[in-house]
Amino acid sequence: MYFFMLFLVGVVLCFLFPYGPMIVGGIIFAVVIDHYRQTSYIREDIQAIKNHLKLMNKEELEEYEMDQVYKNSDRIPSERMDIINRQIELELERENKNKKT
Repeated sequence: MYFFMLFLVGVVLCFLFPYGPMIVGGIIFAVVIDHYRQTSYIREDIQAIKNHLKLMNKEELEEYEMDQVYKNSDRIPSERMDIINRQIELELERENKNKKT
């Protein structure tokens, strides 16, 4: 129904304005992006509910935990981030030394 109404508005715009098709294309693009955004929010909510109810299989649980770590990485204080970066640099230096020998 929603798409049909947009189609009718698009037809009217195409006949009334010379730039009607571009306006209709922009409206359709905005609607598609809005639906994608809403779907992604719904997916995140469903994953949180499945995690809370312990309904995830092993692969889904690992993916969910990785997503949570990625989202929470912005919340890490700068001091903790400096420590993590130093640890990563030390590990990379050790790997480089092992590769050279």
